[in-house]
Amino acid sequence: MGTFSIGQTVRITGKTMRGVVGTVVHHDEKRGKYLVRVDGMTQNYYNPDEIEEFTTG
Repeated sequence: MGTFSIGQTVRITGKTMRGVVGTVVHHDEKRGKYLVRVDGMTQNYYNPDEIEEFTTG
């Protein structure tokens, strides 16, 4: 389980959209979830254990 920053690139590891790379755009502190946007119109909330830091190479 990690802590992520707004603007950070992450890979989704949860059931919904597994393997897709997106950007953290909001953190809902009350629910403990991160809003990840994967394109101009698609975004969803994920628990910290459903996303991971994305790095290339």
